[in-house]
Amino acid sequence: MGYLYGRINYERLAASAQPFPFRLKRMRGLLRQLDHPDRSLDIVHIAGTKGKGSTATMVAAMLSAGGYRTGLYTSPHLNRLGERFRVDGQPCPDADLVALVDQVRQAAERLQQEGGEGTAATFFELTTAMALVHFRTQGCRAAVLEVGLGGRLDSTNVCQPLVTAITSVGLDHQHILGHTLAEIAAEKAGIFKAGVPAISGVVDGPAAPVIARRAHQCGARLWQRGRDFDARLTGFAPHWGTRFDFVSHTVPFQQRDDWQVPLEGEHQAQNAAVALAIMDVLAQQGSLATDPTDQRRGLAAVVCPARIERLRLQAAAGGPTVLLDAAHNAESIAALCAVVRRRRSTGPVAVVFGTSHDKDPAAQLGPLLETCDHLLLTRFHGNPRWCAPAELAAVARRLAAARGNPPRPDEQDAVPAELASPCTIPPRGAAPAIRVLDDPAAALRQAAEIVSGDGMVVICGSFFLAAELRPQLVT
Repeated sequence: MGYLYGRINYERLAASAQPFPFRLKRMRGLLRQLDHPDRSLDIVHIAGTKGKGSTATMVAAMLSAGGYRTGLYTSPHLNRLGERFRVDGQPCPDADLVALVDQVRQAAERLQQEGGEGTAATFFELTTAMALVHFRTQGCRAAVLEVGLGGRLDSTNVCQPLVTAITSVGLDHQHILGHTLAEIAAEKAGIFKAGVPAISGVVDGPAAPVIARRAHQCGARLWQRGRDFDARLTGFAPHWGTRFDFVSHTVPFQQRDDWQVPLEGEHQAQNAAVALAIMDVLAQQGSLATDPTDQRRGLAAVVCPARIERLRLQAAAGGPTVLLDAAHNAESIAALCAVVRRRRSTGPVAVVFGTSHDKDPAAQLGPLLETCDHLLLTRFHGNPRWCAPAELAAVARRLAAARGNPPRPDEQDAVPAELASPCTIPPRGAAPAIRVLDDPAAALRQAAEIVSGDGMVVICGSFFLAAELRPQLVT
């Protein structure tokens, strides 16, 4: 495993780091050394700024429910590397991971010895190869691959899929993908292939015409949400989950009513619409056909850790509800805030927030300041990309002041956990109390004490923060 973690890893590199040359040639060479494991699989390929992981998980769950042994490749992982490589929902066992690393390492070393393929394979290239080998070894018929970064030059883009999809386009990873939505959309639409149906969940804005143009240029039939299919939100489950009707405008017209996915938010209905459109395309191709009963059963079993996941503290029976979310850009934070406003009780809301220094903290903190009563700023420790909590506090205070709502007089940068006490919701219009804690576990404990049993704790800002705090939570 030391070999794998010693490779160049963009999940751990800062935006200011020297760019590494993304080359599909290197990935193709690696798969050639492994006897092309991708060619034994019926592949679904999914890109998007947000929603691609949830959508990929939905598609994989429906295929598994339909009787197809299905592999799912997503990233990053929360606590174990094997979470990236799932077969019918089960993560790769640690013992199999060791064998996979050894097999892929030998292939990468042979490739380097041949020369002419560029530098050594990256961490993500190696894990992509591991996933495909694992799926072949486990006898998978289907594989759902989530793009890691962008699309055009992502290591997953060497596959020949049955269908491709883009869930959404937003501003993220601009230092690599481009600084405008149109530029980022062009990179994501780079997964489209000639003659391969393409599905887009992007309905408007500057990204939509870029996606349509790329589909036309490469000869991919485009299925567009809002034109060819859509989800009509019908409500939310009493305990947790999202209800919707699915509408297909293709011939013949179909409306399939009363669907439910155990994930919260209108955006999850939109993700489910993309997933169901993918299932329709696969059925039309006659390759991976499933019936609506299997699809409903698959959606009902979907589990997406750290996607507005509802949990509680392990040591606090009857404690506050905890929402754990990997949201780290403006769009995903907005979706999270909508859920918080809808699901909050009469008690206060405390947000535990930490993010990477290459993200836009103002875009995230703005909506959070309008949603919460207490803001606890912290950092994660398992990845060097963390942003200093004091810097986040400065941004939050500037935002509050710019709104004519300066921080509350009783605000403190750090309050010892033993001095924390339950608080009520501040007067309407008051700015949240802002606190700075370097230890995320201490921030979580203090947030739970502040809001007490009738309140809500929200953890967000980074997948890495979610990974560090999730082991302290239970369903």
